[in-house]
Amino acid sequence: MRSPQRRDVLKATSALALAGIAGVGSASGPDDGGDTLRLFSEVAVGGSLEVSTQGTRAYVATGNGLAVVDWRNPTRPEVVGSMTAADPAGGILDAKVEGDLASLASNGGPGITLVDVSDPTDPTEIGFVDVGHHIHNNFLADGYAYLTVNESGDAAFSEARTTIVDVRDPWNPEVVGEYRLKDDFPEFAAGGVNPCHDVYVQDDLLYQAFWDAGVVVADVSDPTDPQLVSQFGEAPNADSPGFDLEEYLTAPGNAHYVQPSPDGDLVYVGAETFPGGFVENPDNDDYGGITIFDVSDYDEPRELVRIDPPNVDAFRTSHNFDVTANRLHASWYDGGVTVHDVTDPANPETVASYHTDDTSFWGAEAARGFTVGSNIGGGLVFLHEDRGKRGSPGFDTTGRPDSPGIE
Repeated sequence: MRSPQRRDVLKATSALALAGIAGVGSASGPDDGGDTLRLFSEVAVGGSLEVSTQGTRAYVATGNGLAVVDWRNPTRPEVVGSMTAADPAGGILDAKVEGDLASLASNGGPGITLVDVSDPTDPTEIGFVDVGHHIHNNFLADGYAYLTVNESGDAAFSEARTTIVDVRDPWNPEVVGEYRLKDDFPEFAAGGVNPCHDVYVQDDLLYQAFWDAGVVVADVSDPTDPQLVSQFGEAPNADSPGFDLEEYLTAPGNAHYVQPSPDGDLVYVGAETFPGGFVENPDNDDYGGITIFDVSDYDEPRELVRIDPPNVDAFRTSHNFDVTANRLHASWYDGGVTVHDVTDPANPETVASYHTDDTSFWGAEAARGFTVGSNIGGGLVFLHEDRGKRGSPGFDTTGRPDSPGIE
């Protein structure tokens, strides 16, 4: 295993490490927190999917474009601007923002749409970056866009990678680099269930969720030449060739979303699974949870604990989440939204939750003392641990997922 080292601030050289540590525990289900998150305010956003907050604004992917929500007054959030992305964009599930630039990932188109959001009341399309393949998720950091790219070759997802686009001048974007799974892990690239599903960038480190291949961390201090730092959390059969639908939909594995702690010593990995009626095996009812890894030594990443899904009778796999210094804010589709105290990451404690029978959540973000949840298709809810009402939002909440096609 090669282990390049180019940054003095890294705490250890890179290495391949297996994270399945014997005796690792499981945290209690989020129902222990009770339904103590309260609905402080809400705003209808048609087609709402991923939400990204920046200051007093929330940016929402809407399937065909972007909506901007102003919540300077958190009691009265309102949609102040929106736009529909031009062809060839389509199936926009993910929106990210950095400064005055937003990027919209086209799950049904071959790239990302760049949007000028300097005037939130008039988000304006700058242009489309065509990379030739659909983009499920993306991330903006330090003037670069990181795109999940998957294409089939001799094996499903054999060309799974992250493509890096220089957007410092968004009117003249340029593809400048990429990290390919096959360059460091050809056995995983030849496996049938290892797409690059989501990415996160912090402190020049690129965190990539490669489904059953687990998490691959790369140094992107030079975005034109990403270098391997570490890999961990793969499923036992991640190198099995050929695509198997049931293996893809069920545990173990399914690294769907990844985010480090603010200090970088921990990595949170959410698994998205589709058991029950989606697979032939009726006994496979393991809904995906969120696993916390200690990566303070990248030579030896250690799995600390898994946070189980809410103990409710609903489709409740982990979806997107947000991590602060001592809190984890998580969404669980029909299972609702939860908040966990992770001051002691080996013993996380559920401190609050929000669940109703008619809501389903795509994401949850921490912002300004609130948990901002994106109810699929309906809008945003602003949840608070002490203030607000119980019950469902007043907007339409019928956008619940009914198949693994919405992920």
